[in-house]
Amino acid sequence: MGLTIAYAQADILELETTGRQFDLIESLGVLHHLADPWVGWVTLLSLLRPGGFMLLGLYSEMARRPVLAARARIAERGGAEGIRSFRQELIQSGDPRPYASILESEDFFSLSACRDLLFHVQEQRMTLAEIARFTQSHNLRLLGFELDDAVLAAYRKRFPQDKAATDLACWEAFEADHPGLFGGMYIFWVQAGGTSI
Repeated sequence: MGLTIAYAQADILELETTGRQFDLIESLGVLHHLADPWVGWVTLLSLLRPGGFMLLGLYSEMARRPVLAARARIAERGGAEGIRSFRQELIQSGDPRPYASILESEDFFSLSACRDLLFHVQEQRMTLAEIARFTQSHNLRLLGFELDDAVLAAYRKRFPQDKAATDLACWEAFEADHPGLFGGMYIFWVQAGGTSI
């Protein structure tokens, strides 16, 4: 597209010092590995121009329950061998439903990725109610989730009054009925308040 791209590496919490502003910020799978993801999100918002767009990916408290259960079982066994034996047990299990979201993750199939999936040194999980409070208090407009069309159709059938599919209270009820729905992450778009670009 003829765009000039500048690559850089920095501490997300130090980005305010760059003095730069952006029309689009993408942060998938980063904020939930900070000690305080909300502080990281605020830092990113300070870099977003009014009317700018942000794509975020955050772990769901509800969807990560199988991961927490697996983590506890593996911790009992200890170390890399515990991960290996748990993976084999899960693969050979006659009823993998409690851990379906883990089995469906591509990270499950290599030791280092599985360690990251199940034992990341720092993991924070969010709820849709917390995200709703944050977006409201920071003048953000939820534009929607990135979801499979079939999921969106099922949601719209259940909540026809939510035409834009952006009511987080409705999504919270929908997630309660489908706890593995956001097994990867909540992936969603928001727009900063102010003049649209």
